[in-house]
Amino acid sequence: MLTFAPDPPGEPPPGVELITVKAPPVGGLANRVSAHLRGTVHGVPSSIGRFGVPMEREVRRLLETRSFDVVHVTNGSMASLGDIVAPIPAIIALLDAWHVNVEAERMVAPLALRPLYRLEERRVRRFCSHAFRSFGRAIMVTEQDAVAARELDPTLRIEAIPNGVDGEEFAPNPSVEPEPGHIVFTGAMHWAPNVNAARSLALEILPRVRAVRPDARLSLVGRSPSSDVLELGELEGVHVTGEVPDVRPWLWSAEAYACPMWTGTGIKNKLLEALACARPVAATPLACQGIRVADGREVLVAGSEQDMADALVRLLGDAELRARLARGGREHVRRYHAWERVAAEYERVYAEVIAEA
Repeated sequence: MLTFAPDPPGEPPPGVELITVKAPPVGGLANRVSAHLRGTVHGVPSSIGRFGVPMEREVRRLLETRSFDVVHVTNGSMASLGDIVAPIPAIIALLDAWHVNVEAERMVAPLALRPLYRLEERRVRRFCSHAFRSFGRAIMVTEQDAVAARELDPTLRIEAIPNGVDGEEFAPNPSVEPEPGHIVFTGAMHWAPNVNAARSLALEILPRVRAVRPDARLSLVGRSPSSDVLELGELEGVHVTGEVPDVRPWLWSAEAYACPMWTGTGIKNKLLEALACARPVAATPLACQGIRVADGREVLVAGSEQDMADALVRLLGDAELRARLARGGREHVRRYHAWERVAAEYERVYAEVIAEA
């Protein structure tokens, strides 16, 4: 397996050979502007050269000395690998609708950068309309993302395979007592949809909850918090953790988990992890896409900020409801999102593209 890594990773699991490529620099205003300018010059999304070129070199080197049955490429930025590995059967795991995520980034970007993101969205749409045709399959994690991809390129052969969660690692911990009034939201706190959700929680939803439950407090847990998220930590009842070594203790301590996703695509791994840890959840319909949970059975579904506040108040005040949702949520992810089930779907796709070659 070839992957980008900023630091030497740990030992791979049995049966996996891990070859790391130095991760390209990311973040910072200067880097982002430079990447957008390169994309403008070449007429491609800004991440193509930054990610694709170094990976191409390693793939060419491997192909000179090794043979492979199938190639699995993850991320649309690596689409150029399709031509390089031909005629080996190959799939590309796009996972979610790239252009929709760029649109979400534009919505929360500084005003001065929004024109750049608007150009980037156009480049991504143009790129996605043709770039993935050399692959036998394109994999998305939800049917909604598959529909968005087909709108840009109806010729794509798309499979929707959901993400999984390790139900043994993410499991309830009976030795940890949830803290009364504690609400948790997790995720990479620089990613635009998560920034939007964190601001919604802290600025609009939590005050409405605290009007009923003054003891309610919110923890925003995740790496690389943006300046907008860091500022939320100055609000009463809001704690911004930054990166933590292990997210599970924060989940176990939560009396309720909130997932107010208003933008973005794909399956929310953070929601799968919370459900696997048997946390009672209030989530928006968008947060639940691809997971097929039912309102009142595994989660409380809330379609507005007021509905989310009401759902959290219900959870904080009803131990029986929390216990019922916790059981239902964990059972659901263990049944439908175990990695063994997901791996079997990928193995099926591998076999199909090999047979078609």
